[in-house]
Amino acid sequence: MKFSGFEEIDPGVRAFILIIIAFAYPAWDLGFELGAYGRLFFEKVFVAWSISTALLVVLLVVPREKLRVPMFAWFATAIPSLWLILALAIRVSPDVKFLGYALTATGFLAYVACFPYVVYMAVSVAYPDLLRLTQRKARFALTAILVGLLGAGFIAGQNHSHFLTCEDFEISGHHIPANCRPLARP
Repeated sequence: MKFSGFEEIDPGVRAFILIIIAFAYPAWDLGFELGAYGRLFFEKVFVAWSISTALLVVLLVVPREKLRVPMFAWFATAIPSLWLILALAIRVSPDVKFLGYALTATGFLAYVACFPYVVYMAVSVAYPDLLRLTQRKARFALTAILVGLLGAGFIAGQNHSHFLTCEDFEISGHHIPANCRPLARP
């Protein structure tokens, strides 16, 4: 079955739809994980680290006269590596409380602030006109939708026992939250 009329849609609107689809699940997943467990698991930060580091290496390799890089781009691509360095440092010096706080803050910053910016940079490279076509109202709507999904995921994560059981988490291979509801057996 072919959808008709999509080719008639303005390229900016198509870009808007594509970006929403691309970011919807990560926003929900991040919110759910924070709501259910009160923390981000390492694989989320590793995703941000690997993509950010790849982009950082590209920025270092591409000649400067061919690519003007804003200072925030260097910051955004380097923060996930700082997280990894802190993760190694805390293993060597576990008694230094500051390292634990810095690790948590850096991990959160890497996934919530830096990773979206890195994805924005990647989208800008792949299709530079994509974000130029999006108007301020559409950018606000995009942000509101993603923050809404993040919030909905958080609320769902905090209230997971109303619609998920401990077995749901176990079968899917996820950590079982302390407040999960066991499966009711007849």
